Amino acid sequence: MIDRIWLQPPLAIARLGASPTPCDNYRYGPSDLSPRGTGKTTVEPVETLDLAADGTLSTRTPQKVRFKDADGWRPVCPFFEVHGSWTSADGESRTGALTTDVLAGFGLDLGDVRWRVSVANLKAHHITQRSDDRVEAQAEVRGDDHQRHPLSGTSPQGAANPLVPAGRSIPLGSVQAPAPNAELPELRLRFTPGKGFVYGPTDLIEREGDYTLPEQRLFLNPDSAWGQFRVQDLSDDQRTFPSGLFAGAEPTLLASQGMVDDVCDGTVTVTLPGGLTATARIVAGPPDFAPDRRPFLSLADGLADRVARADVRDPGYVADKPQTALEMRDLFERILETMGNMNVDVQNDRVLFQDGAVAWPVPERLSGALLELTDHGRRRHRRYVALEVLEDVLREQPDLIARRIRPPAEDITPSYTDGRMPIGMRGADGGPVHLTRRQYDLLTAWARSLREETEPGT
Repeated sequence: MIDRIWLQPPLAIARLGASPTPCDNYRYGPSDLSPRGTGKTTVEPVETLDLAADGTLSTRTPQKVRFKDADGWRPVCPFFEVHGSWTSADGESRTGALTTDVLAGFGLDLGDVRWRVSVANLKAHHITQRSDDRVEAQAEVRGDDHQRHPLSGTSPQGAANPLVPAGRSIPLGSVQAPAPNAELPELRLRFTPGKGFVYGPTDLIEREGDYTLPEQRLFLNPDSAWGQFRVQDLSDDQRTFPSGLFAGAEPTLLASQGMVDDVCDGTVTVTLPGGLTATARIVAGPPDFAPDRRPFLSLADGLADRVARADVRDPGYVADKPQTALEMRDLFERILETMGNMNVDVQNDRVLFQDGAVAWPVPERLSGALLELTDHGRRRHRRYVALEVLEDVLREQPDLIARRIRPPAEDITPSYTDGRMPIGMRGADGGPVHLTRRQYDLLTAWARSLREETEPGT
């Protein structure tokens, strides 16, 4: 019998794109971040699954990296695969991807598989707190149904003042269950996100503000709570903080323009007979405009901080020097890549405009350097991907981390102008970005272990 099922991955991020062709599959290749290297992170093609309109699934390996075509950005369309644990007819316990053969061994077929996808765009609802401003879509798919099913975003049934009028919908993407074959027998579902379009009210042209959209996308209800939302005081209304969250939030308007995009998030659920159910999360967001530049603070870091924060406080963890060194090198490589993806001079000027002081003093201009602070930062961080250099700096300057790296916000009142890194970067709460507690504790513990091994007086 099948004892348990789950979905891989448990969380997937789709990315919007106007092209009808999904983005191919890539991975990070060898990076040349050594002190004498090119400083580049490479991206290389790997095996990709192609899903035809009739559900036929095949594989190929792309010959080159390509993120756009003549139709626009290619969307990232993740697959969800059903995994489980079961006891075979010979009494052996097994774990792995569920296939048509596994189903057949228990008297099941594709028609017994049920998929349910529920997604929503709740941004307008979050601000107005009116259920009529919810934009939701659902699709139910049998495992033997291999056609594409649209996810049409509508207001709740029976809404008195719906944001999306009856008979209209915002396309939030689609889902499709591939037909398993001899080479690819696993049970899968593919999610395709929206195209990255924005939709507006029928009176958008008459409203204040310089906003224009194609006429075919102007069908939302101008009299909905979202269409009539006004911001009385940006500093006091936490629903609109940080500023700039929606069209019309500008200080000159302070009024929603009633516009909604086609991003969404939700759940993917698969069910088998006998009450076996598994659920995964899906999130749709904008394209990654710098896919070869990894952020120093990722979703994986945030999750690790929730489930494995205490690990790094165990002295035995830092005592595993090779593993700790790998984590530190990875962190500082990602810091360097982040530096290569941002204009620090502009960020510094933004802080000066907001807080009346710069986050970092601008160094003396070098010959030929157009962005003094950006160029200076990239040169400095380029050195630190060589761990020997970083180790020496931390041994020689015991207070360097306290002086130059911003602790997690739970320890201090964060400031953009305290000279701590990362500089000028804003977090989701409007305050300065900082490392996770796990990252910061591991960094400080590692630096402390380096100093403990230093001979006094050297």
